[in-house]
Amino acid sequence: MLPWSIVSAFLIALLLSWVYNRWALKGVRYTRYFTKRAVFEEESLEMVEVISNAKPLPLPWLRLESSMAAGIAFGKQKNLDVYSGDIYQNHISLFYLRPYRQITRRHRVSCSRRGLYRLESATLTTGDPLGVTRMTQKFDLNLELLVYPRILELGELPLPNHSWLGSLPVRRWIVEDPFLTSGVREYRAGDDLKSINWKATARTGALQVHQRDYTADHRLMICLNVEDSETMWRNITEPERIELGIRFAASVAGYALRHGIETGLMCNARLADGPRESIVIGPSGDAGQLEWLLDTLARVVLDRTVSMSRLLEETVEQGTRDTDFLIISAHRGEKLHAQADELLRLGNGIEWMDIPEAANA
Repeated sequence: MLPWSIVSAFLIALLLSWVYNRWALKGVRYTRYFTKRAVFEEESLEMVEVISNAKPLPLPWLRLESSMAAGIAFGKQKNLDVYSGDIYQNHISLFYLRPYRQITRRHRVSCSRRGLYRLESATLTTGDPLGVTRMTQKFDLNLELLVYPRILELGELPLPNHSWLGSLPVRRWIVEDPFLTSGVREYRAGDDLKSINWKATARTGALQVHQRDYTADHRLMICLNVEDSETMWRNITEPERIELGIRFAASVAGYALRHGIETGLMCNARLADGPRESIVIGPSGDAGQLEWLLDTLARVVLDRTVSMSRLLEETVEQGTRDTDFLIISAHRGEKLHAQADELLRLGNGIEWMDIPEAANA
């Protein structure tokens, strides 16, 4: 006959197993959030975990597991283990929860790589003190963090000689542009005689001059080419070089918008979690334009949709005029150059920004 102590221990274990199996997950709440919606590369922020136990039953152990894309680093901390791979990293947090207790933990996170980081859910596992019974619950988090490309100083950009970008600090765009006209008007004292429109003068019988537009009417379209060569099909073989080009695009967008230039973006890559379509955002000077462009650049996936020459060809077919095109590219292929020349003939401006090889950046 078994000793009464063994029988009692067995019965207690069964009772604990039954109690925890029935109530362990009752009243358990878990949330996780980042202290910022978006940061730039090389910046840091906090990830906050909050877990609570709203019942009289203590939870001697809880294990929370989640997975997120690699590219952000967690500082070392007790009760947090991070297992990193090339693509994903797994996070494991351990807790002990007393009755009616809430625990808040803050983890310092460093963001080393541009991108969209999503955390869809976390899985909680708990059980009785003896480990006989285990229960699992999934918490939907739908957490999102954007890491913007690092902004470079103007001097770090490979600008061509006599680039118009370098002249923005002298506010050149508030001067009348002699190459842009929007009609005619009557002559006024002080007008340059060279601006007289003789045909309109003969037609109206009064002196008429060209009505000049301002360079503020010019808009900037940043064309970010993710191809590393003209013969590339889809797979990008030099991702770090293209990432440098993304930093160029973000830096130029920020600089131009700060100086009052309407700015847009065209890119032959797709967005994360979006359809496989190229990215086209029209030029604008609205207050939220820079945030929209940075959000977009953070979400860019290095997956070519069409050739950049095809995107420019579509722009030519639309008859786009009076726009400055900045082509950020790792190559100047024949087809790409041909479409750039077509845009130039339509009355647009063209500038090139070559992406150097990553080793030389």
